[in-house]
Amino acid sequence: MQAEELAIWSGMAGVLLTLTVIATFDLASRPSLGAARAWLSLVLTGGACVLMSGLPEALWTSWRALNWLPLKATLGPLCGVLAMTYLGHWSGLRAEDRLVKRMMGPGALLLMVGALAALGLVASGHPAEEVLVVTASVNALAVLMGVLIAVRSVTLGDSLARWMVAACLCLAQMTAGLYAKGLGMDMGNAYWALTAGATTGYFVTVTMVVRLRAQQLRRLRRLASGEGAPPELPEMPCGAQLVTRVEDALWRSDRMHLPCLVAAVSLSNLYAYRDAPQADPVGEILVALAARIRQLVGFRNVVGLYHQRCFVLAVSAVQDPKRGELVSDRLLRELRMAVTVGPDPLSLPFQPEVSVGVVPVPAGTDETFAVAIINLAEQLALRAHDEPGRILQQPWVALPPSPRASLPGQVDTQPVPL
Repeated sequence: MQAEELAIWSGMAGVLLTLTVIATFDLASRPSLGAARAWLSLVLTGGACVLMSGLPEALWTSWRALNWLPLKATLGPLCGVLAMTYLGHWSGLRAEDRLVKRMMGPGALLLMVGALAALGLVASGHPAEEVLVVTASVNALAVLMGVLIAVRSVTLGDSLARWMVAACLCLAQMTAGLYAKGLGMDMGNAYWALTAGATTGYFVTVTMVVRLRAQQLRRLRRLASGEGAPPELPEMPCGAQLVTRVEDALWRSDRMHLPCLVAAVSLSNLYAYRDAPQADPVGEILVALAARIRQLVGFRNVVGLYHQRCFVLAVSAVQDPKRGELVSDRLLRELRMAVTVGPDPLSLPFQPEVSVGVVPVPAGTDETFAVAIINLAEQLALRAHDEPGRILQQPWVALPPSPRASLPGQVDTQPVPL
């Protein structure tokens, strides 16, 4: 290995080592299952990349006598299984999306079978080139499934997943380049630099995206408990902006030929502490409840404030026919939990009195009905205050256009005054 090429792979290894040290400190300071998954994925996949680059043999000549082929044949597919599983957990699609759920099980099994087949070829004495070609084909399948999961997450509304798509594109170049290196192809230093850059780009992007999502989740947990509430609602569309976001959810659902779920949460006793000693008790209550709703529906779906006593959420591309019941039951259970308002020792417990209105919207509904659908959900939520279960659900039925026809939904859809 020439000096220039050695510098390329050494630089890549240095970046991977730095990221591993950072992930180790993260795991030690905040031990969690997610941090452990991220650390394990980084260590195994990064180690496989360094091994495929041929850097260990170039640095330590005694290592050339060792047979690295079994590791090179199996680490790639096993890392593919780990990365695909982690991506499914990170995006939340493994539990919510039928396509991803159906793909991940057989896909992981196929990768495992591919790893075992490559190991069998090694044991039977096949040439290293044949073994690595089989392993590269199996890894190409893992890359394809990773891209599909990331793109599916973007399609369903997760804006952070766009960076994961970019990471998967880097992964494709990384896989092609490293297996070309393992097969002994002479692609030139420019191609090796591109491969090393794609490798570092993949790991840096994935690390950044994972840390951002972990920060979002920690912030939501803190806000949902009433700690550290900011003076303004964080990332909360209101009014016309909320209507636009609901229109986007309806459009996305229609494009995927799946129903959409629009729900309203009415808070009847928001101003119970109007004269409380705290500076802004209403703001603290709204922030805590908004964080709880976001935790329940995830980052892909719409959560907004129609007005101060009414939250609106839209779950796009619903695939579970019982999703409406599950969402409304969990909303009612979580939002009824007391919110601590104000700093100690002047803190006061606030017991939210909430009701939920749910409107399942069939696929094909025009997004221009967004305002009417939101108003229907709000009216149902207001009527649910008088119901024992505090939940009312009514499917959306769009009436044919007529000059004398009322708005669809079969109830009064005028906004409720503050």
